[in-house]
Amino acid sequence: MKKKQIAVIGTGGSEEYPFSKPDPNAYRFAYQLGQLIAEQNCILICGGMGGVMAEACRGAKEKGGLTVGVIAGIKRNITNEYVDVEIVSGSMNCAEENLIISMSDGVIAIGGGAGTLQELAIAYRNKKPTVAIKDISGWAAKLAQKKYLDERRTQLIGTAITPAEALTTLLKILD
Repeated sequence: MKKKQIAVIGTGGSEEYPFSKPDPNAYRFAYQLGQLIAEQNCILICGGMGGVMAEACRGAKEKGGLTVGVIAGIKRNITNEYVDVEIVSGSMNCAEENLIISMSDGVIAIGGGAGTLQELAIAYRNKKPTVAIKDISGWAAKLAQKKYLDERRTQLIGTAITPAEALTTLLKILD
């Protein structure tokens, strides 16, 4: 049986949001979630840059997990220091979101801006099990209350408050 691949998507770091103050709750949550993903012997998939992505990867690496970062463009060696496998999409602002979701068995969203919203829509349209974190501001929290993105009701969006609840909820859906 292959290892489950869990996407962690959400709020980027200062490279994407140079004028915003990071939400320490989002980063703490991502770090703890990364640890749990590694402890469950799953592979962490993310956008590979800063913010939630770096913290999730850091948590996973500290527990001996495998991390994969999917990045835009054509340059290598630009992911955060905790990424083991770097996948370069060869495209700007569209291919990496599709790859992150396509490579994943399920998705956990923490906060997030427009890129996270795009990934959530891709996950929904591709019927990927998704859990949105309720109490951290951003698109994940806005959609955590909705259950479905549209009237087609194709994929229920799970809701969680803690890292353990998020991963447990997702793994139950995947089993």
